[in-house]
Amino acid sequence: MLSVSTNWNSRRHQNGNDLLDEVLSLGVHTVELGYALTHGQLEDLRHRFQSGDFRVSSVHAFSPFPFPEAEHASPEPYSLCIPPFSFFHPFGARPEAIAEAENAVLDCARLAAEFGARRLVLHAGRIPVHSLAIRLYRIVQNGKRGTPLYERTLRRLLVKRDRLAAPRIDALRTSLDRILPKLEPLDVTLCLENLPTADGCPNEPEMMLLLQAFEGAPLAYWHDIGHAQIRHELGLMHHRGFLRQIGRSIGGFHVHDVSRELHDHCMPPGGLVDFRFFSEFVSRPEIPVVLEPRPDLPAADIARGLDYLRGLWETLSV
Repeated sequence: MLSVSTNWNSRRHQNGNDLLDEVLSLGVHTVELGYALTHGQLEDLRHRFQSGDFRVSSVHAFSPFPFPEAEHASPEPYSLCIPPFSFFHPFGARPEAIAEAENAVLDCARLAAEFGARRLVLHAGRIPVHSLAIRLYRIVQNGKRGTPLYERTLRRLLVKRDRLAAPRIDALRTSLDRILPKLEPLDVTLCLENLPTADGCPNEPEMMLLLQAFEGAPLAYWHDIGHAQIRHELGLMHHRGFLRQIGRSIGGFHVHDVSRELHDHCMPPGGLVDFRFFSEFVSRPEIPVVLEPRPDLPAADIARGLDYLRGLWETLSV
């Protein structure tokens, strides 16, 4: 199922009708409801959905964006990876903040069920190593992977991340214990998305452990192809190897290319991603395949990217 994320154009339109018409003009009849939607746009889309004008493949939390007064929407207004406040975690989350985050996830799941989407995509949270993660990114971006500076930074980053990760993974597991049983009657699967830099939570080994711990529950892995390619270039994972390893646990894909300068959300082809490799995965009819372009890309670029992918993945429906 090939769709386009409304994050591409929701910032450029005041209402959901114009937003949807622009996507439909690309020859795509399925969308992902992105996190940048406003409440007004969503209400317009509700009316159009009831008229049968389009389908919804997935919802990207947190949609609609819950803080309309904010200057920019973000996929991470909440985190499920903050340990509860305690003597050992004085900067941890208060119980009411944890409950608010969990309830926001459930609200998005109900929205997905309303639109007939069986996938809810979530950025679960971050490990507090952001400055080191960005430093590593800049080193590789400047062509210095493999240098002593790169090796020192990577080693320091991974050691610090390992030290800080355990209570945050525990917090995520506790929230999933409460959230996942409530998703079953909605027939919605929570899909944890991979993030491009080392502070993203969960990383690949953590994701595998969570899937094992919650086997049989409505939990899956959402593979963002561009994010994974950046992680591959940073030396954090092996893109193809991990995808083969996680296999049937994939709940969906975000599709975009990565430039040689490590800028993501570009349109294929021409970047670092070899999209031929994904044919065997995207051919599964139950798997949403969501094109996620940068908001500044013109419709002509999106149309060329779609034509390229349709030709490459011939079995993919639109």
